[in-house]
Amino acid sequence: MAMTLRMLVLTWGIALLPTLIPSAYSAAIPRGDPSIDLASDSTAAESAIIASMLANAFSPSGTTNSNAGSPTALNDNAASTSSSSPSQPLVSSTSQSSSSSSGSDGVQIMLQRRLPLIVEDVLGTPDVGNVSDISAWVSSLGDDGKWPSSEVDYTSGCDGQKANWPAELHWERVALMAAAWHGGVDGGDEFVNSSSLLDATSRAMDFWFKNDFTVEDCLGGKCDCSSSGFWNSNWFSNTIAIPKLVGETCLLIGADNLSDSQMGSCTHILNRSAATLRDGVPGIGKMTGANTLDIAKISVDLGLLTKNDSAITDAYTAAHKEVVVQNTAKTDGIRADGSFAQHGGILYNGNYGKDYANDVLALEIIAGGTKHSAQSSNSGTQSQQAFETLLDGDQWMMYRNAKTGVVHWDFSVLNRMISFPVADDQATGSININVSHIQQLGSEWNSPTLQAIASNVAAPGDNANVGNLTGNRMFYANDYMVQRGSGYVTTLKMFSSRTLNTECINDQNPFGFHLSDGTVYTYMEGTEYGDIAGAWDWNLIPGTTTNYAATKLDCGSTQFTSGEAFVGGASDGKVGAAAMRYKNPATGSLSFQKAWFFLDDDVQHVMVAAASTTSDQDHPVISVLDQKRLNGAVVVDGQEATRSGNFSGAASLWHDNVGYTFNKQSLSVNLGQREADWRPIGISKLANTAVNLFSAWLVHGSGSDLSVPVAYTAYPAVSQDDFAAKSAQTSLTTIQNDKSISAVFDETHQTAMFVFWDKDGGSATFTPSGKDAITVQSSGNSVVMYKLNDGTVTVSDPSQSQRTLHLSVTTGRAQARALDVDLPQGGEAGKSVTQTL
Repeated sequence: MAMTLRMLVLTWGIALLPTLIPSAYSAAIPRGDPSIDLASDSTAAESAIIASMLANAFSPSGTTNSNAGSPTALNDNAASTSSSSPSQPLVSSTSQSSSSSSGSDGVQIMLQRRLPLIVEDVLGTPDVGNVSDISAWVSSLGDDGKWPSSEVDYTSGCDGQKANWPAELHWERVALMAAAWHGGVDGGDEFVNSSSLLDATSRAMDFWFKNDFTVEDCLGGKCDCSSSGFWNSNWFSNTIAIPKLVGETCLLIGADNLSDSQMGSCTHILNRSAATLRDGVPGIGKMTGANTLDIAKISVDLGLLTKNDSAITDAYTAAHKEVVVQNTAKTDGIRADGSFAQHGGILYNGNYGKDYANDVLALEIIAGGTKHSAQSSNSGTQSQQAFETLLDGDQWMMYRNAKTGVVHWDFSVLNRMISFPVADDQATGSININVSHIQQLGSEWNSPTLQAIASNVAAPGDNANVGNLTGNRMFYANDYMVQRGSGYVTTLKMFSSRTLNTECINDQNPFGFHLSDGTVYTYMEGTEYGDIAGAWDWNLIPGTTTNYAATKLDCGSTQFTSGEAFVGGASDGKVGAAAMRYKNPATGSLSFQKAWFFLDDDVQHVMVAAASTTSDQDHPVISVLDQKRLNGAVVVDGQEATRSGNFSGAASLWHDNVGYTFNKQSLSVNLGQREADWRPIGISKLANTAVNLFSAWLVHGSGSDLSVPVAYTAYPAVSQDDFAAKSAQTSLTTIQNDKSISAVFDETHQTAMFVFWDKDGGSATFTPSGKDAITVQSSGNSVVMYKLNDGTVTVSDPSQSQRTLHLSVTTGRAQARALDVDLPQGGEAGKSVTQTL
């Protein structure tokens, strides 16, 4: 019976939270994974778990072909290439579950839950079109099942585009046609059970099946360029993207409506993907992180299609083994702080982490109440806790575009996906997570955490701060800090010897070298940085300190790990302090120490010390205040600046509800129109557009003057008039700012913050107004926050190398008060500890 999908949508993928209607819009965004080797962290236990898939599988039937392993000519009359997989198939096209009747009933229940999720997944595929296009597709489809090259680019092999392979559009159309035939697509009633649509869908399926690749190495994109068949040099298309679409299509059509040949081809392609959980991808390696879950979900679809409960069980076992907190640096997956890494140490909550979350939601929603649910075993319970940790971290990384109501990811958790404009519906388009699914799973799991997160993310608002979260959070595992106020979100991205700065893969993000050099984004309306990456000066990344244009920016010299371990921060949940010791990993031509202090009352203070450079005056050392859309007046020292210029001895700047104060300094402001050209930075085909940009930076001294520290204070979410008043009332005292210590005292809120840069720590003294001098001493390099009013001390070790830290606080001539702090270890190294003197 056709199922009707009632979709309640809060613009572009943020669903309202119906309590009784689980289905809503969910975008299925192709990541376009790279053609790179993946680290293998498999254990003997993992191998045993995955190997059990073979023991429970039936022998293959009806899927062999005498041409297996040899190329098949790519033409409309080619024989079927539904050959047996190079590895033994996990299940066959005719296998049935060997478990009890209750297992069969469970498979049927899961299938009925899976189908509406597939429909909305298919509907969310970007750029494929919609149900109103189906008649035209059927009309233009050839008798051979192929669309004209003017509609679908079938270029394959080494000549095919690596990321977002255009040939995938063939299966995206087929999947939408299958969804319309199956039912549940609004506006598609005419297509439900349509014999003509089923005929067209079958022809399109058969065309691809007849031209499927047969050479084993093509799965990993490593076969010879002369190899025939539909394959891509990017393993992701062959292993995940196409099998996902094939599995969803075959399930929508249903085994009873597939021919024997089609069932054999569906099973073959899904088997080929599922086997990589056990064997890895040829020429690539074992799957990790989001890729593991993608393939586990494909494996579940395989089990549902063939009604093999044992295969489903093994897929869930592999998934639950993956969905745990990872405690080793540069490991893909969820970290203890709620951050998510992929590709060996890149912060990726908004791309791979988003896909990971969607996979967990899909898998667990259909498994609710069955033996496959995460709640049915101890390992599954660990998965639930890990997933709650991930989504709790996710909500801190989101901002709202107040004009459109769309919720987006912070650009620092998108990494190379920053190369897409919003219109491409990729990771920059929205968070691409169905929030009603979070609510649904929260109810299934009886998880107040998930239910609260869903409510927060879906809550309406008139500024960038989604859910009105306020406070500070340090993501110590991936060098990232977030400060959220009532009307803004500020994020800070650094990198260390434990993480990677960025990546350039598939021609995406070739200029992104500086994206983790202390990048600061401040969102208030949420429009500040939208669709401007194509127009950016990539040497002026917001918030960074750099020797301008001294580092070559190209794809081959983008990715680095830092040589410095001392990168991190301390947070008490309300305020925080972060520190980064930096040396340019590509050239070694610039080094500095930088500290960010996120204080009460939405005041942010930044200190740069110990700067040195080997580059000449053509590459001045600057600290970038911001580079974003120009929006209204630009005011320098109380006077409007109507054009670009250099301002000697400037002391303040205000633009777009962010104000800055600094000691009299050389300030540069650049205002004007730039062309947003997306082609040089990625694969978007969006036409060029004009963008009005604002950028501003402070110029450090040169020569011997370069060693003079630079400091400034930022005031987000403040009008011009309020900025003048607030900055005049703010009472900040620089305690010290040099190569040994960076420290500031907030007189108004009686809070002192310190960064002790030296390995052996040090001591710093300050004198509150009308009180005795106070000396704070640390036994090692650390970040320390001391609140005088209640005596609380919050500390962390950014180097993540110490086990204990000894602190003492001496007031006047009184005896020192001491603390011995046991620092977190393992996966929680770098985490803050708060104690009271």
